[in-house]
Amino acid sequence: MNILIIEDEQSSADRLKRMLEDEHEIVGVCTSNAEVRTFFDRNDHAKVDLIISDIQLGDGLSFESLRTVPDAIPLIFTTAYDHYAVQAFQFNSIDYLLKPIETEELHDALAKVKPARTIEDGATTNNFSTTQAIAQILASVKSQTIHYRERFLISYRAGEYLIVPVCEVSHITIRDGVVRLCTISGKTYTLNLTLEEAESQLDPQRFMRVNRQFIVNAATVTKLSPFFLGKMRIHMAAFPNTEIIVSKDKVAAVKRWLDS
Repeated sequence: MNILIIEDEQSSADRLKRMLEDEHEIVGVCTSNAEVRTFFDRNDHAKVDLIISDIQLGDGLSFESLRTVPDAIPLIFTTAYDHYAVQAFQFNSIDYLLKPIETEELHDALAKVKPARTIEDGATTNNFSTTQAIAQILASVKSQTIHYRERFLISYRAGEYLIVPVCEVSHITIRDGVVRLCTISGKTYTLNLTLEEAESQLDPQRFMRVNRQFIVNAATVTKLSPFFLGKMRIHMAAFPNTEIIVSKDKVAAVKRWLDS
């Protein structure tokens, strides 16, 4: 199949490409809604057999640009949301992959994809349109009750555990492969989760993964300041010396989130 990847995290896009390119043709990798629109403006959409798309991009939800895809192309969504949310994406030929994506799960999802175009009486027909798929997703999401994490149980000393409510979390970060939870009181604890798992379990209205290394709590952000080449720096109340940089492509999304 000819596959278009929509993914704004370089590491995730590269992993998908490695998992697919031995058996499939990667026709493009788009990192934003703007790039998706440009891709379909410049390319023949009939050459795309499947789209594998992340949901949250730096410039908004991928639904925004996928609405404009002019033909019925099967969609597989990737998401960092927990199992309460991803239930909304299980219907018809549409599937989801929960990050981090496993090879077996990807192959199972690909096996479910039906050809988008079949010939009947000399005419091209679509078995399920992208517009219908997105409409059903949005309706399903609205009907779901999503349960987000309220606290973290932190291994502290031998046999002891601390309970840290999410309202006391300043940010969560990864450095040298170790995930750390930082509190509004300035303390730091090792967290036995991946950054992707932590992101999926936190309310996106309150927490946002602003780059590959940081998930921040909106309530603890004091200001944004300009950085080089259109980037911006996020300043945290409890960690004023921590440098958290937002890429130029993600600045608009971070501003919308903080202004909500």
